[in-house]
Amino acid sequence: MIRRVVLWCISLITITLTILAIVFALFFKEEFIPKDPPRQNTILQKVTENKELRVGMLRNLTTLYIDYRNPNVVGGFDYALLQKFSDKLGLKLKIIFANTLPELVEKSHEGKIDLIAAQIKGYTAECDNFIASEPFHPIIQQLVYLKGTVKPYSFDHIKGNLTIPKYSSQSYLLNNLTKEYDNLVWNESDILNQEELLKLVVDKKIDYTIANHYTVAIMQRIYPLLTVAFTVDDNWSQNWYFPKSQDHSLRDKFNEFIKEAYLNGTIQKLEYHYFSYMKKFDYVDTQKFIQAINKTLPKYQEYFEIYAAENELDWKLIAAMSYQESHWNPRAASSTGVRGMMMLTKPTADSLGIKNRLDAEQSIKGGSIYVKKIIDRMPTTIPAEERIWFALAAYNMGIGHLWDARSLAVKLNKNPDSWQDVRQVLPLLSEEEYYTNLKYGFARGYQAVHFVDSIQQYYMSLVGYLLESELRQKHIDEKFASVMMNFTQE
Repeated sequence: MIRRVVLWCISLITITLTILAIVFALFFKEEFIPKDPPRQNTILQKVTENKELRVGMLRNLTTLYIDYRNPNVVGGFDYALLQKFSDKLGLKLKIIFANTLPELVEKSHEGKIDLIAAQIKGYTAECDNFIASEPFHPIIQQLVYLKGTVKPYSFDHIKGNLTIPKYSSQSYLLNNLTKEYDNLVWNESDILNQEELLKLVVDKKIDYTIANHYTVAIMQRIYPLLTVAFTVDDNWSQNWYFPKSQDHSLRDKFNEFIKEAYLNGTIQKLEYHYFSYMKKFDYVDTQKFIQAINKTLPKYQEYFEIYAAENELDWKLIAAMSYQESHWNPRAASSTGVRGMMMLTKPTADSLGIKNRLDAEQSIKGGSIYVKKIIDRMPTTIPAEERIWFALAAYNMGIGHLWDARSLAVKLNKNPDSWQDVRQVLPLLSEEEYYTNLKYGFARGYQAVHFVDSIQQYYMSLVGYLLESELRQKHIDEKFASVMMNFTQE
């Protein structure tokens, strides 16, 4: 009997332990199953979640070019391309400026920057820490000297102080050229950038420097004594850089964007918009314009500012237009009957309520109103940033002829809303083969093209001159004082 009770108890205990084991396994089995490591978000996902693309750029004249559409706001090719990329991602673009490349790199290491929109090939200590995007913009490196001094035709002819920015693409190029030129020596500044060194050439503090052709073209329109001696390298391309420590998702997305931008013409349009005026440089004309900025413009600048603002225009653009029309001569006149600072016809002046075309203030007021009226008549299908060029062409030759040019563009399978395309069509308005079939007939369309091109040149010179002066006052004066002391000691 006792034995039977014992066996029964043992069986009961066994059953109870089995049940407990099953219950334990059911309720706690997840604790014993190894879990997959938490999934990490890619850098592209993190940027998207933050709703912001943070881009590091060097503070210099080229990247700080003010866009006529947004006075006092950063503009230029790099910025426009970045804006389109951030728009593509649906993100807010945040530009983080630095004075030197080491500053940018440090901000990147601190996680404050998602990509660097600057060349870092010359910063050899950091090259391995970043990965480049696909090249997307050709650059020519040029050696520059001062007009009136002896021109060097190669590095063998260099006699004097050649100074370039430290950590720059110019440094990278020269280091690669030392095998070819045994006696090549140069100085590197860790304080001054390309524009600032070009200014030192003008000031005769250094004899030569090297800069990319876009920077040279901009600075020549501010300091026309700058002259290109020879091309150092014409096989250079622009890249932007991403931290190698991150995954490549953001870089891959940018490369994808660049390929698409080439295919749909976005890059070509931006290059035309920001760089087409650089193809022509007239030393004498530019020199006269810079002198006029200093001597003549101050008399009328207030009028340009007031009436451009009233009509939501950039006063510098209206000033450039006025210089093209009259060289800022209030009593200017032509054989066709146009008069004054803005060269208004009498019917146009009357329609605008302008009683005296030879009065500088009235002429500038009338011209500003008229430009605004023409812009407002431009089709909304024309991109906002290009309407001004269409309007200026119409100002020169009449809006009817502009409509003809747009119609002809359609017939020739070109885009009537693209200034680049219509600009190519305008000269055809003077050819009988075309103008006989147009509503408004013959027109000197090539003059309208020249008119717009010249205004672009003067506008960029004026913007660059004023901006360079402003930057020098705000950011450069202290640097120059320090550097000039070093040059004096040397």
